[in-house]
This record gives sequence, C-alpha cells and structure tokens, in this order.
Amino acid sequence: MSFLTSTTKATKRIEQGFASDDSYARARPVELQTENDFSIIRRCDVDENISSVGREHCFIVRDPYGYELDITVGFSARAIAEVWRRSEGRFSFESSYWINCAERHLSTYLWENEDYPPDAKLTVDYLTPEDLDLARRWKSEEVENLATSTVFETIHPGSARESLTPAEQAEPQPIKFITENGYSIVRRSEVDHSTSDTARESRFLVQNLNGWERAISVGFDEALIALIQSRRRSSSLSIDSKYWLICAERYLATYLWENDSYPPEDKLTISQLSDDELLLGAGWRE
Repeated sequence: MSFLTSTTKATKRIEQGFASDDSYARARPVELQTENDFSIIRRCDVDENISSVGREHCFIVRDPYGYELDITVGFSARAIAEVWRRSEGRFSFESSYWINCAERHLSTYLWENEDYPPDAKLTVDYLTPEDLDLARRWKSEEVENLATSTVFETIHPGSARESLTPAEQAEPQPIKFITENGYSIVRRSEVDHSTSDTARESRFLVQNLNGWERAISVGFDEALIALIQSRRRSSSLSIDSKYWLICAERYLATYLWENDSYPPEDKLTISQLSDDELLLGAGWRE
C-alpha cells in the first residue's frame, strides 16, 4: 500500500470536527464501507461549501490503516455524452445521479486495487451495466418533488422515453425497456412477484410493434457462471444476484435490436460477456 503523505490527513480530523461543533445538529454523514475496509464519505456532507452537484465530486477516503485522503472523481466527456444520450438529455449536472455514480466507481476502484487512485484523482470514462440500469430507473430532480408522478427512462441507444401520468401511477407500473426498433421488455418478476430471477433463468415479457407479446427466458451457460465465480476475490456471487438479471436484460435487448425477431423457442443462453461485464461480475456487491 502506498501513501501520499503530503495530502494524507489524520483520521481524527473529521471526528474532532463533529465533537467541537456544538451547532452541528445534522445527522452524521453516511459512511460507505468497502469489503476491504476502505471507508468513503462525501466531502459535501461535512463541508457545506462543497457542492453536491456537477461533473466532479470530492470524497474523503480512509484506508484500513487509518489514513485519509481527499479523492476527486470526475466524468470524461465520453461518459457524460453516453448518459445524456441514453437518458435523452434528462440528466443535468444538478442531478444527484452523478455523485452516486462517482461514489460507486470510487468504491469499486478501491476494492479492486486496494490503494488510492494515482494523484488522488479518478476519471469515470465508461458506464457499467449497473450505471445504465440506475440511469434508466433514476427519478429526475424535478419529478422527485412530485409525489404523484414518476418518469421512467429507457437505456438503449435511440430508444424512446415513456412517462406515466398521475392517473397511471395509481398502481405501480412495471418499467419498460424500449429497444431502438420498438420492442418493449418488462421484467416478469415486476408484474408477478411469485417469479424469481436467477443466473440460470431470468424471465421477461417482450412485446413487438404489432402488440404481440411473448414470454422470453434468458439464462447463463454453466461454464460462464463458473468463469465469473472463479474471478471473484472473496465470496461467490449469489445465484439470484441482480447482476444476472441486469446482464440478461441487456443481452436480450441487444438480440432483439440486432435480429429484429424473437429468439428461437423463446429462449436465449448467454455464453459470452464483454470484458467490462466480466469485471463487473468479479467485483459485484449487492
């Protein structure tokens, strides 16, 4: 483990700040703990002069040895463009999506590298399936203030956006993943709570432009499941982890977009994933 001593602080700095400020009536900041004992606190939670919005975010990171370092996490132009493209421009830099995404990438980096990033800076230059799933389900800042409506986003390139009216929100509605060529995908578990999704089978309801709906199942090849588990550094990935469902949904959407038809016998088997998706599986935590 290497340390940047010129910018490392004693761990009591924050704790003393809490104890000495008699006017401090707010709750203690949330501390995110990684599996390998790094802790992360958002700088804006302890310093009101630091903004919680924007394309760059600062975090106080404490390593397992008790030293602290301020880490700045920013987004590359490519990553920002990808979020805007997939959300049809809904996310401004005022959205809290960015700080949440930055925090998760920092947590993943610390867990995988067991060290601070070089120069105490980290740039998010790619989006994981988890980032995109979060973006699709994220409420806009404006809508978060309205108790009667919610906006849901799709995440496939060029896909359409669906809004649910207050009347439609009388009952919870499943989120639809709309592909560029008009197929809509709904996770069956969101409309039938007796349905469970696992690595071996995730179930979806798929409707084409003509309104014909079919039930599609997507599962992972046993060899691929074993490969992902072998790359895990600690505990095995649960067979019903959300990781499998997210990857299955993306794989199905890509198939429908590329083939413009339902899969044979309404089944798909995933036998290969991208390097990014494999890396995500290796570091996935529920």
